[in-house]
Amino acid sequence: MRPRTLFLAALMLLAACARKNVRPSFSPDALRVVLASEAELHKLGPAADDLVRRPWVGPIVQLLAEETPDNLTHMRRNRIAGSGTTPDALFERGLANLRKISSQSIQDRTVQMAKAAVQITRFADVHTAGRLLLPELWSKLAATSGGQLYAAAPARDIVVWTTSVAESDQAALRGQARTAFQSRSDPISPAILRWTGSGWSLEDANPIP
Repeated sequence: MRPRTLFLAALMLLAACARKNVRPSFSPDALRVVLASEAELHKLGPAADDLVRRPWVGPIVQLLAEETPDNLTHMRRNRIAGSGTTPDALFERGLANLRKISSQSIQDRTVQMAKAAVQITRFADVHTAGRLLLPELWSKLAATSGGQLYAAAPARDIVVWTTSVAESDQAALRGQARTAFQSRSDPISPAILRWTGSGWSLEDANPIP
């Protein structure tokens, strides 16, 4: 083999080894999945273009995020590019991590509205809305109501929901979702979701009048 050929082969081997040993610029244990809407992301302008996301339900998407001691940082494509892991696999890791910190039941962090059978859930962390991604937290609630369960994630720190199909309670749910969406930090969407038995589907976009 010629010296030049040997040199090129050595360079290729070194490059392959370097790629194999590249460590991601984040801790896989810090990955989380949060909810957002394309409408709210659009308000960020070009800064939102390279955020790592995938569709979820209706106008709501899943965002890959890294939890830090102070807050959540949305992951960008350049940060995961050298991880050697597919985006879907990173999302699954984020969901597994979210599941590990979500052992407390929904009822433990829920209060009912004074004049309607509408529940308001808020956890002490930054993942209240994200818990909609964990079907096991909601399946028992739906089972006790014959499968009737409707919810909204108007902002990151709140979920509003009801098992009632009464017209007045459904109206209160929609009103509360719109109010929280317009008044709270980190808004997501006023959309109403319906439990399907294993997850969620879009029931009503519930637009702001």
